[in-house]
Amino acid sequence: MDEPINAQQALLDVNTHDQPPHPPPPTFGLGQQEALEYRKRFRGMIGVTSKVPLKDRSVLSLLYTPGVAAPCLEIAKSPLTSFDYTIRGNTIALITDGSSGFGFGNIGPLAALPTLEDASILFKTFGGVDAFPICLNTQDIEQMIATSMALAPTFGGFCLSGITSPRCFMIADHLAQAVNIPVIHAEQDATAAAILGGLYNALKVVGKAQEAVRIVINGAGAGGISIARLLLRVGFRHILLCDRAGILDRYRLHDMNWAKLDIARQTNPASVTGSLEDALRGADVFIGLSAGNTVTPEMVRSMAERPILFVLAVPDPEIAPAAAIAAGAAVVATGRADAPNLITNALVLPGIFRGALDIRAIHMTQDLVVAAAHAIADLVPPEHLSAQQIVPSVMDYAVAPRVAGAVAGAARLNGVARIERDPAEIEALARATIYEGHKPVPPPSHRYANLQEQSLELHYRYQGVLQITPKLPIRDHLVLYSFYLPPGIPEATRQIVARPDAVFDYTGKSNRIAIITDGSAVLGLGNIGPRAALPVMEGKAILFQTFAGIEAYPICLSTQNVDEIVKAVQHISPAFGGVNLEDIAAPRCFEVEKRLRSLLDIPVFHDDQHGTAIVILAGIINALRLVNKQKQDVTAVLVGAGAAGIATAKMLLDWGIGKLLLVDRIGILRTGLAGMTSVQEELAARTNPDGISGGLAEAVEGADIFIGVSAPGILLPEMVRTMAEQAIVFGLANPVPEIMPDEALAAGARVVATGRSDYPNQVNNSLVFPGLFRGALDVRAHHINEAMKLAAAERLAAMVSDREREDGQIIPPAMSYDIAPALAAAVAQAAMESGVARLRVNPQTVAEHCYDFIYEGILTPVPPLED
Repeated sequence: MDEPINAQQALLDVNTHDQPPHPPPPTFGLGQQEALEYRKRFRGMIGVTSKVPLKDRSVLSLLYTPGVAAPCLEIAKSPLTSFDYTIRGNTIALITDGSSGFGFGNIGPLAALPTLEDASILFKTFGGVDAFPICLNTQDIEQMIATSMALAPTFGGFCLSGITSPRCFMIADHLAQAVNIPVIHAEQDATAAAILGGLYNALKVVGKAQEAVRIVINGAGAGGISIARLLLRVGFRHILLCDRAGILDRYRLHDMNWAKLDIARQTNPASVTGSLEDALRGADVFIGLSAGNTVTPEMVRSMAERPILFVLAVPDPEIAPAAAIAAGAAVVATGRADAPNLITNALVLPGIFRGALDIRAIHMTQDLVVAAAHAIADLVPPEHLSAQQIVPSVMDYAVAPRVAGAVAGAARLNGVARIERDPAEIEALARATIYEGHKPVPPPSHRYANLQEQSLELHYRYQGVLQITPKLPIRDHLVLYSFYLPPGIPEATRQIVARPDAVFDYTGKSNRIAIITDGSAVLGLGNIGPRAALPVMEGKAILFQTFAGIEAYPICLSTQNVDEIVKAVQHISPAFGGVNLEDIAAPRCFEVEKRLRSLLDIPVFHDDQHGTAIVILAGIINALRLVNKQKQDVTAVLVGAGAAGIATAKMLLDWGIGKLLLVDRIGILRTGLAGMTSVQEELAARTNPDGISGGLAEAVEGADIFIGVSAPGILLPEMVRTMAEQAIVFGLANPVPEIMPDEALAAGARVVATGRSDYPNQVNNSLVFPGLFRGALDVRAHHINEAMKLAAAERLAAMVSDREREDGQIIPPAMSYDIAPALAAAVAQAAMESGVARLRVNPQTVAEHCYDFIYEGILTPVPPLED
């Protein structure tokens, strides 16, 4: 069973048994309200953009179909090349369940989303690493591991964060064993590395040796236990760990768990007992990872001479730095940005992942963590080392490259590097990446013989075509400390805890969708798997962004089991405002979509089904106008009873087509026909009322419309000649249609459409999904229903003028920038009228804001109408 998440109650139980929540921290940098307004105006702090500008159809052919097939096939042959041809080689997942909300209790996944978006900016700014937030709405250990495992084909590493102890240790350990990419827990490993780096230098300042010093750690959660483990690993010997109940002791009978027992045996072999006050007497070092105001000046005075205090609780440290110094502390470090010696895992995480990704590390070992700590310490030269400077500044752009090089070197020595690379080269590359804003891209060779070779080289040069971009770049300390390293919980998190729907206002959820695939039916390439599907999903994300300003992120799942797909998507849904299912084979796709629609309160849309159906219906509407026939009077034959065929059949029936025959490999579907799936049986009862049997030749005789979503060359010219006068032929198999357009026209067809970009009237899903989701997101729709799909089809049909239709054009061209705004307005209107919209807005404003993005690059929230 998943553990329930009650964020509002959790925030009331923060850090103490029954204490009220921390008061808002004092203003530091921008005011809380001003910071909130930025988040609202920008619709979250991170964007997803293309590395390659989409300027025309030729570029579209390289980034999407047909050129994208080349990197897909290369990855299918050699899965590890996914690191070369896709975003995977530079992308990590930031994973949380919100159970340990960054010092503020079990706030849940929605309220944790602002902090993960902020962390993503730190990764990008200081390490050039694309980090994407994944907020899990389960706190079940097995489900968290299983969901993270399913995400592995998309990412080059996992950074766990904000997960309560001791569960975090189990999740990190099991996940690291299950996947062949680096896994790190921020509060365990990265925080420990930052503390160790600072401690090395603090000991130099006070002139003490690590073998002799006595250390007291207060806080036996993820951070406290992990720093104790790391200190023991590097040679510190005298350590006591405390929690609220006092010193950890293996014989203590209360407030213990397996992780506390394990570390108690290692740090307290003599079974010393007592309180924190008792532990601190004569201690040389205090490391606090607990709660504010737990250390008094008297406790500091009881410590050894020239003690070191790392008081890292936020927003209030265990003791104020000034009070600690007045009581005799020689060196004080805090977790606050407004005091000297800021100890933060932001010093470690960008560089440690930069090095691990560039060396293609298969694990994140403790030796890599220690290497990062030494790099942090060495970045403060002896002439600058003092009680006020024991760690480098977070704003020092030299930190991540140095850490990256050190980590890469340690990975080579540990045998966890996939590739052989000089650490100095990795440090130089990291520096160039940070200063240039992206990895240096080599120029094109111009040595490609065709589109596929050109696309393959393009994907390799850019290492995938998507990237994370900050909406508010870090240019100075003001921005850094106001948004990304505040001295307390972000106000956006407080707002979301109080009102969960505020997540749409202050994060990217209102403008972000997940493109989900299992890689089982990719283009015409078949079941090539999730890694090989990633280039297609990247191309699709670019179309969402280019035509509608939607930030879409590809998620390729390493499972083709319906239950596992549904669970994984359900668990990652908090970070997204919609789900676009893609390239999932039938009949599995029907069940996946059906179940997700019932489980999620955001739009779920299988584009291969409904996107295709919408464009087909728009084309049929205009084709019937052109041949002057009425929908209720015509007979349509649809060949191919897979995902697209079933959805198109249902949409045509709901629209009111006169008669529909559905044909599959087993013949014309009819009630009682053996070999049908349950979905086909359902449609057989709604079609073919006369019980006609036979194959395609019998079905098309006298028919007005042929729609093929099946196989090449199956519709013969002589079959077209048996159709009704002014026949309409949609041969949509790709790349070779059921009949070539010129053959169909020569055989008597009046209107022809294909799925190819080199012929008129291309049935292309990209005409629909950007505008459809734009409208759904702007009204915060609960679902995408039939009314919204029909509105999209009718509006798309209306985009073709009477004159264009008379010239034979029934479908707008794919690169038309007028389409998405128009469809968005129509879909928004239909959502409001059909009762699935959370917000009431002016549809014209929806269209205007979409136009603003397309032509000016600005996307602002659509204001709701006043009641």
